[in-house]
Amino acid sequence: MALPHETAASAVAWRCLPFSTAPATVQLASAEALLAGLDTQQRPVMRWYTANAPALVLGTGQRPDAADPAACTQAGVTLHRRSSGGTAVLLAPGFLMLDIALPRAHRLHLSDVTESYRWLGAVWVATLGLLGLPARHIPILEARADLQALDQTTRLACFGGRSPYEVLVGARKLVGLSQIRRRYGALLQAGIYLSWSPGDLAQLLALPAAAQALLTEQLTARVADLEELLPAPPDPPTIMAAFARALYELEGVTLERASWSVDELAARERAQARYVPITP
Repeated sequence: MALPHETAASAVAWRCLPFSTAPATVQLASAEALLAGLDTQQRPVMRWYTANAPALVLGTGQRPDAADPAACTQAGVTLHRRSSGGTAVLLAPGFLMLDIALPRAHRLHLSDVTESYRWLGAVWVATLGLLGLPARHIPILEARADLQALDQTTRLACFGGRSPYEVLVGARKLVGLSQIRRRYGALLQAGIYLSWSPGDLAQLLALPAAAQALLTEQLTARVADLEELLPAPPDPPTIMAAFARALYELEGVTLERASWSVDELAARERAQARYVPITP
C-alpha cells in the first residue's frame, strides 16, 4: 500500500533523518543533538534507531549501583544514564526507538508535560492497528492507580510501570514513552520491543535472586513484544511506514528525507562525553 512517508517540502512536513544502528553512547548523544538543532532549524525532526550492542540505560534518578557490574560485564552489556526520567531500560538490537523533536512554538509542544504525550500515544495506537494489533493508550487515572499499586522491585524497570498515554495490547505494555525538555523545545521518545527476554534485564540489576525472579515474573506479565503478539512480526521498515501513515492520517503530517545538519552533528559530538559507559 502507498504510504505518505516522503513528500516535497511543505508547511506540515517534518524532517526525517536516516535510520541508524550504533552504540548506545552515540544514540543517546544523538537525542540531545536533535534538541540542540532546534535552535537553528526551528522545524520538527524525527529519527528511528536501535543500539547495535546491548546496553543498560538508567533513568536520571537512578544510582549507578542499581546495576550489577559483574553481571553486566559477563553479559557484555555497557551501562549508561539517559537525560529523561524513569528507570532502567535494556537497549538491544531488538528494541526499536523513535525520537521526535518539536520546537517550542509548535502546536504539539504543550506546556502540560503529561498531555504532550496524548497525540503520540494515539498515533501509536493507529500504527499498531495498521499492523493488525488492537491497542489502546493508558488514561491518566488508570496509569496513576497502577503506579500506586506497583511494587518497588518492578518500578526498577521502566517498562514495568505505566505512564499516561503509553500503549497496551491487552493488559500488557508494548510502547513506552519518555520526554526531555530544553530551552528550544521538547524531545518525545518512544520505544517498542520487537523481541526481548524479561530475565535479561532482571539479571543485570543489583538484586537478590528472589527479587530478580519476581521482576522477571512481573515483566513477563506486564510487557509484550511484537514477536510474541504477531505470527509474522513486522520489520522496522514496515513499522516505520505504518507510523508515517498514522501520523499523516491523525495529524496531517508528512515526512521528508533529510540529513543531519552541521549544527546537529557538532552537538552530537559534544554530547557524547556525557553518555560514555559508567561504572557502578
